[in-house]
Amino acid sequence: MSAEPIESLMNRIMNQYNRKPEGWTVLVDFKGNVLVMGPTEGYRLKMIYLNPYEYTGVGIKIEDPEKVRSLVEGGPSYGFRPLSSTQSKELLKNFHERDYQNKVVREVLETRPVPTWELEKKKPKAFLSGPIIAHPNLATISNNQRELEAKLAAEADKLFRKKYPHRAAIYG
Repeated sequence: MSAEPIESLMNRIMNQYNRKPEGWTVLVDFKGNVLVMGPTEGYRLKMIYLNPYEYTGVGIKIEDPEKVRSLVEGGPSYGFRPLSSTQSKELLKNFHERDYQNKVVREVLETRPVPTWELEKKKPKAFLSGPIIAHPNLATISNNQRELEAKLAAEADKLFRKKYPHRAAIYG
């Protein structure tokens, strides 16, 4: 296993997404673990949040993505989907009417995800990103994931202490 900094890995993942935006699944837990499964490749990330908008960490490309893919099949595809003015107004206006809101979200999720460059080009007033599936603890998916989490946590901590020694000192 060769972990690499998350910043470069995220660029590679986004480039792959932009080439083929369909067939992605993203799972997260509340411990900074992220599982990103694309149509042909998968990645396991360990993130350390520096603030709500900034993070560091490490990740690896999953050696055998088919084993993991079988664990995440069946959910709606992750992606960026532009919202029409009507859809965004209806979502906001009917925020508390769950049945109606679910209908609009379901309708949007059935549309094809688009690459990020298309959002930049067309500049929709709003877009929906996701879904991101929250899992209580990604380490419980399998023994391999448990071992991988421990290795990535150690690598992420090492990178955090190297990049942010003053912040790391706070945590001992």
